Amino acid sequence: MRIGIFGGTFDPIHLGHLRMAEEIRDSLSLDRVLFIPNQVSPFKTARSVSPAERRMEMVWQAVADNPAFVVSPVEVKRPGPSYMIDTVRELRRDYGDDELFLLIGSDAVRELPKWRDPEDLLAEVRVAVATRPGTMPADVLAALPDTWESRLTFIPMPGLDISGTDLRARVRAARSITYLVPRAVEAYIARHGLYSGEERGKEIL
Repeated sequence: MRIGIFGGTFDPIHLGHLRMAEEIRDSLSLDRVLFIPNQVSPFKTARSVSPAERRMEMVWQAVADNPAFVVSPVEVKRPGPSYMIDTVRELRRDYGDDELFLLIGSDAVRELPKWRDPEDLLAEVRVAVATRPGTMPADVLAALPDTWESRLTFIPMPGLDISGTDLRARVRAARSITYLVPRAVEAYIARHGLYSGEERGKEIL
């Protein structure tokens, strides 16, 4: 099988995430895309994020109607910072010799040399890079070692400029997030008071 790996904070998951996963799934004929909410992002330790269980439940809500999309708790169950190389090594035990594709945006891929054991990671996965309109693959490759080019595939994305930062700010300001996140996620955020300073029911889901 051909398996996509889509890790992230997903605070909250939004339509940009879903469209990116679907665009890459379709372009590369992936059999399955694993959405993997992290426990603690090594690059986001400076800001507070919603509890991992909350973020994972929102992802479940968002992908429930797509049989090709699956939520994996592999990083949520693992304490400490979530390093992708550790996750891939765990997934290898489950997926054996299946082809693994790491889904990543063109901005984030420039930071790949700063990840833990990037060379080992690239030996395990191919990297599917989602590019925004106007992004040139040559500019992205210029920030990476020359030997990595053969492991990267660039997939053009539609122009959906949605960010978690903006969504959280909208909720705090009591502004609409309709059509920016799935309906089920919007209802979940409202039901639990996420991002508004009125979070309710912090039980483990």
